[in-house]
Amino acid sequence: MKRFVTGFLVAWTVLLVKGSMVQFPQTYGPFKSPMARWMARYLLLHSSVIVARDKASQRAAQGLVGSSREVLLSPDVAFSLEVSRPEHLELDPPLSGPVPPGVVGINVNGLMYRGGYTRDNMFGLKMDYPDFLRSLLIALLDEQPQDIWLVPHTYAIAGHVESDPEASHQLRNSLPRELRERVRIIAAEYDQHEIKGVIGMCDFFIGSRMHSCIAALSQGIPCVGVAYSVKFKGVFESVGMESWVVDGRDVDDDEAVSRIIRLYRSREGIREPLLKGAAVARERLAGVFQEMMEKLGFQTRKVC
Repeated sequence: MKRFVTGFLVAWTVLLVKGSMVQFPQTYGPFKSPMARWMARYLLLHSSVIVARDKASQRAAQGLVGSSREVLLSPDVAFSLEVSRPEHLELDPPLSGPVPPGVVGINVNGLMYRGGYTRDNMFGLKMDYPDFLRSLLIALLDEQPQDIWLVPHTYAIAGHVESDPEASHQLRNSLPRELRERVRIIAAEYDQHEIKGVIGMCDFFIGSRMHSCIAALSQGIPCVGVAYSVKFKGVFESVGMESWVVDGRDVDDDEAVSRIIRLYRSREGIREPLLKGAAVARERLAGVFQEMMEKLGFQTRKVC
């Protein structure tokens, strides 16, 4: 609630100055208390445009504003984020030669790894996330001959609860010594375009940060989302990949690993439908933003 109130006050200052705001595609809800629902309703009722990024969020927001506002539906804006492959790929340990085919990428969520902000299983996971990742790495290394890349998506200093790089190093160090040399960590702090480019070098991806998953899905890379909240299902559903979400709140370590290995083995069958779904998502995103700009009174031209 403290974080929610802080976010509300920041948005409220915009309303005090401008009188209205635009809600870009996002997840709405669940609002678990009357106070949270009141604050959310207040902001939405003072928004000129409201866009949700999944159907469940659209229903949640529409329920708060009633018939006084139309809640638009759009894919997440990151589906149209431009890709820029870094000139120098920094890995630990370094890679000698070109990127081999068949690389599996895994995003380790530092926040989940440490139990959330409270560090005591804040998200109510049924799985033990660090133990699950260790078991998954061992299973994937046994399943295929290529290296596995650990891909941070949120950078923070060592010791910070959000640090993906530190969690990645801790995970690799937990492996048997003979397996560690096959696990490489992305060592540079790339920007959002470059890290999407790095993810685009993978043949298969597993992510626990939502936008690391979107980086893969938007490039047609078969991707499993290891979820800690409801937002994963809706985003994956937007490209027909809802069955590729493994919810850590519902499954234990063994079931999660087993499901991901089955999905890995079926990855080729989903690649072409996913490419088509990602293209449709980008077209839908462009259309919604054009509609949004027209609602705001801007002159627009067709964009792709």
